[in-house]
Amino acid sequence: MKASGIIKRFGAYFIDLLVVSLISSALLYISFINPTYDKYIDASEGYNEVLEKYYKGKIEIKEFNEETRKYNYEMNKYGYVYIIGDIVIIFLYFGVFAYYTKGQTLGKKLLSLKIVSNKDKELKLYNYFIRSFILNGIILKIFNLGAVFFSKGIYYKLYNIGSNIDSIIFMVIILMILFNKEGRGLHDVLAGTKVIDLKDKEVTQKE
Repeated sequence: MKASGIIKRFGAYFIDLLVVSLISSALLYISFINPTYDKYIDASEGYNEVLEKYYKGKIEIKEFNEETRKYNYEMNKYGYVYIIGDIVIIFLYFGVFAYYTKGQTLGKKLLSLKIVSNKDKELKLYNYFIRSFILNGIILKIFNLGAVFFSKGIYYKLYNIGSNIDSIIFMVIILMILFNKEGRGLHDVLAGTKVIDLKDKEVTQKE
């Protein structure tokens, strides 16, 4: 894949992440869907207070890390509904929406990119789901979701495992996109997909 195509892919993915983040963030303000909403807000406010103290130089880095570690655990513990919601939104956007738009998320539509089959077959919904699962850190979210039901110590152990797995997968995806001839990342290989630049297709047809 051309360097310009790779840049466009990263740009399209950034736009898609922004869209998903905006939708997910909106869930934070819907109290009735989370039975522990008040506790989540308390933890969130506590986290922000610690952050403010650190920026003003009132606490050292060690105390900052200890306090934010505690509040981060509580935010995830009392915000588990939002983790579930985030997973659902990712599958709806990168899976169902992409399927019904024939391989074009908003980011890909804006930058004239499209997800297609690597073997010239019609993509099924499960192809998009596999792709979404590998690409969008679902493994880390699942580890995070399961870990919040344990103690803080176990939570961070499980979270670190999930985080390491997610980081490795992400690096493999980036390296494969950069060095694979067709720019196919791990998510594309496992899902049987590839991303094409529709502008390149138009140029080829004209020639």
